[in-house]
Amino acid sequence: MPLRVLILFLFPLWAAAQGPPLTTLAEVREVPHEAAESQRYPVLIEGTVIFFQKRSDNLDKAEGLILHDGTAGCHIAASLPFPERDKIRPGTRLRVRGVTRGASYFPDIVEAKLEILHQGKLPEPRRVTAKELFANSIDSDWIEVEALVVGVIPGGLGFTLVVEIDGLTFLAELPKVVDAAVQAETLMQKRVLLRGIVGSITSRERQLTDRYFFVPSFEQLIPIEGNPEPGKISSRTITRLLQSDHERKDKVRVRGVITQLGQEGFFLRDETGSTFVQSAMGTTYPPGSEVEVQGFAVVAPFRPTMRAARVLLLGKGERPPPSSFDPAGGPRFDLHAERVVTECEFLAYREGLEEVVLQCRAGSSYFLARSPRSTLQERNLQAGDQIRLTGIYTVTTTRPMPRTKWADGFRLDLSGNASIEVLRSTPWWTPERVQAALAILGAILIAIFAWNWLLRKRVAAQATTIRNQVKQGLVKDERQRIARELHDTLEQELTGLSMQLGNLTTSLDDREKAQNRLILARNMLKHCRAETRASISDLRSPSLLKKSLPEAIQEILPAVAEGAEFRFIVEGTPRKLPATTTNHLVRIAREAVINARRHAKPTWIEVSLHYETDEIRLEIIDDGSGFDPKQRPPAGHFGITGMRERANKIFAELGIESSPSLGTKVQLRLPSASPANQSTKN
Repeated sequence: MPLRVLILFLFPLWAAAQGPPLTTLAEVREVPHEAAESQRYPVLIEGTVIFFQKRSDNLDKAEGLILHDGTAGCHIAASLPFPERDKIRPGTRLRVRGVTRGASYFPDIVEAKLEILHQGKLPEPRRVTAKELFANSIDSDWIEVEALVVGVIPGGLGFTLVVEIDGLTFLAELPKVVDAAVQAETLMQKRVLLRGIVGSITSRERQLTDRYFFVPSFEQLIPIEGNPEPGKISSRTITRLLQSDHERKDKVRVRGVITQLGQEGFFLRDETGSTFVQSAMGTTYPPGSEVEVQGFAVVAPFRPTMRAARVLLLGKGERPPPSSFDPAGGPRFDLHAERVVTECEFLAYREGLEEVVLQCRAGSSYFLARSPRSTLQERNLQAGDQIRLTGIYTVTTTRPMPRTKWADGFRLDLSGNASIEVLRSTPWWTPERVQAALAILGAILIAIFAWNWLLRKRVAAQATTIRNQVKQGLVKDERQRIARELHDTLEQELTGLSMQLGNLTTSLDDREKAQNRLILARNMLKHCRAETRASISDLRSPSLLKKSLPEAIQEILPAVAEGAEFRFIVEGTPRKLPATTTNHLVRIAREAVINARRHAKPTWIEVSLHYETDEIRLEIIDDGSGFDPKQRPPAGHFGITGMRERANKIFAELGIESSPSLGTKVQLRLPSASPANQSTKN
């Protein structure tokens, strides 16, 4: 109570800051929706409650009512359940303070603070015709209109009646009371004066899509004089409903057996056929029950249905067995509304709010079957399953009129889980799954190939890097080797030369001995100069290390063999050799050519390379003066010794064949198994 007093005290201050409040609902309607939503105009209105339904399920949510102030009607949403809501009823006078909101067909009032002024009565309703029901001025208005009560449907906010007004169908919501079904039964197919509030159903863009009614109680459905007398009832069979001697207003009785229950009634079968009965009864009888239906026939596609005013139980028994049929035989009018059974293939489904639609095939015939939403969850059907369906057969058409000659299909209405029997489950490997598996496998193979390609590319790049590093290392090693050779050769030769010159000083008295020492020193100096030139040539021409053995020999040896005819022969397929091995072979051949040119005076020199399976053979042959290989080389001559040292370094075998005046043959055999003969890749 203190909080309510505080709100009532602060509201005038807040309203003054917002501007003068709107004081009539007609003024609220004139506010544009965008302004009503964004500016939240203050409202201070007195009016009469024309509809109110207490919220009992969740007291944390706002309660709503419809207020009419004589100028218009409007929906009011209280911030919280009103403490004195038990005192509010249709006719209560209220003072409402709140703000506008633009979310409805017309702006409404939210965050409302309600103050009860006094208890009154409903105002006189505004009498309207069917043509006025869609006028915008009638929204949330208290009206009365002539209507025909034609049925009851489940769901809705309370108890929902179906009424017809000038051929148009509307829903009328009434409060749920204990005897609602009984009261509805007494009104079935009767013309009434309906007094209620007109509600609007709109789209998200606040476009009008339909109208419905809030009716405060059954007392506001006043029967109109001229309704059919209850006692005038004629007996009919299902196939004789609405023939030329029977009108819609004529009340009839039909006897039959209930074959299946539906959401709004049940299906009835007699000796002539079957139809659907819409029942307002709160109690339904199980399938197999024999009943008498008293009510009115209703026009429906392919066969009239019934709206029951009363259902009498005559007895209980077994439900008749379903009729078998072949779906490929075309529409069967004799089976319309009949309970049937058939076998088919399940293809797919789509879900609605309260039902599931199964797509089925039997041979070349396709049809739909409707079932409660929980069916597929319980059955877990898979596309391709062979199933047996039991349900109500309904002839359908895709043409605008339900003429019998235009019927082109049918559907089945199933009663639930028991209506579906799986005869044979589809194999797990359906064509779709096979395609999906192949697609996944293909994707995996592509990924593997791509990964392998990338890996090979990466390995190739790494191998190239490593190979370049190895080559650079080989070049570095070769240069270091040449440096060592220069150092060792020069140091050895210069040391020997120094010793000979030192000995020369002690031999000056002996002319012949001194002359020999000078000749030896000159030869040592000459050999040192040759070795130095060769090493410097290697340093100046590092590109030779990148050439093959035949290319290196062809480039170097012709110039060395100047003065003699140079021949070069290659037999077999050349193989790639390490740069170090190539260098040693070139140096051995070079030394052999130099020795022949210097000492044997040949007219021709022939160098041949023989690439064989188990070895590489290098031969240097000349027609010079030759020599005795068994003789020790003269002092200061180191060519053959150097050649043997190089052959040993590459695990090769060096042989020399020569004799005086018969020329010389130097042969080197490099086994394929030698570490120095292992080929390298580019």
